[in-house]
Amino acid sequence: MSFNKKHNAFTLVELLVVIAIIGILVGLLLPAVQAAREAARRMSCQNNSKNIALACHNFHDANKGFPMGAEFGVGTAWSSLILPYMEQSSAYNIMTFQEDGAGNYQWAIGLPGIPGDVALRNPALTFFRNIYVCEQKLATFRCPSSSFPDAAADISGDNWIVQKRAPANYLGCVSSTLTNDRRMRTVAATNGQIGPVEVISDLEGVFIQKFNHQRIKFNGASNGLIGVNMAGITDGTSNTIAIGEAEPDIRVVAEMGIIRENNASNFGRKDHWPFGGDDVDTTNQGDMSEHLGSTGVAMNLKPVTQGTAAFAAYELSFGSRHTGGANFALADGSVRFLAQSIDPVIYSSLGSRNLGEIAQVEQ
Repeated sequence: MSFNKKHNAFTLVELLVVIAIIGILVGLLLPAVQAAREAARRMSCQNNSKNIALACHNFHDANKGFPMGAEFGVGTAWSSLILPYMEQSSAYNIMTFQEDGAGNYQWAIGLPGIPGDVALRNPALTFFRNIYVCEQKLATFRCPSSSFPDAAADISGDNWIVQKRAPANYLGCVSSTLTNDRRMRTVAATNGQIGPVEVISDLEGVFIQKFNHQRIKFNGASNGLIGVNMAGITDGTSNTIAIGEAEPDIRVVAEMGIIRENNASNFGRKDHWPFGGDDVDTTNQGDMSEHLGSTGVAMNLKPVTQGTAAFAAYELSFGSRHTGGANFALADGSVRFLAQSIDPVIYSSLGSRNLGEIAQVEQ
């Protein structure tokens, strides 16, 4: 006796229908997955801003003021000064903030350059060990949504190089009105310097200098780390931006290891770095936008061509790869995501500490 066995199987049509349904479901799910990933990255970025803001507060508690914005003619930036307050004392202790008769400590070296770890370990290269810290990829200074490479060669306006410099996505707010990356002024001699210098001592942001030619150390004496203190933020710490997110211009990467930066007015690069750099060190160049930004410039500006009248403002702009805005840390330590559609007058006024505007960040 024989029986015909019935075989259960998909027909070709059924298989194609199943594949089509799966494809549709994947297509529906992908945007949701991408949105969830971006939400996680944005939250991580907010955590970075919060940690940096808290480190600034701890610095303030210890030194009775916020870090000064930048040490022009020496190279130091505010972000290096807070390292001991974010569990990075080892990095802080490697660096020396001094350029005078007692030493000439540098943030870059002549071409073709040297790896940072070589500078760190070679006693003959002690004056270049700041390069080592500039090449360290500290996650707190990096937004996970950023499209900029984790490291890039950077040739300064002085034609010196850091071979694998790690970028930053967080700038100190220096002004609510500034639209030009260059503020060269001829000022009286202070701490051994005379002549033109980048002047930010008269600006109204949180991260400034107390006086022109301010030095952290000069000939063995301490000349102060701070710019302003809480008492100087008369507009209210909860209504004043201290730190803003910023995205370097990825278009400049191709030229950064080939040609020197031109820091003349309306030229340069929209590049942002932590700790310090040779363009802030180099006399008569003072590229403040490497470490500082301004709410006098609209958020999330589209790329601007070098040499045009708007380029100097573009360098100072805050912004991000997050959709619709950027993260900002206020002077009270809180963090807010500000929409790029924010009223320009309100946005500008949030960058000043003492101009008396009535502006409030929406909760």
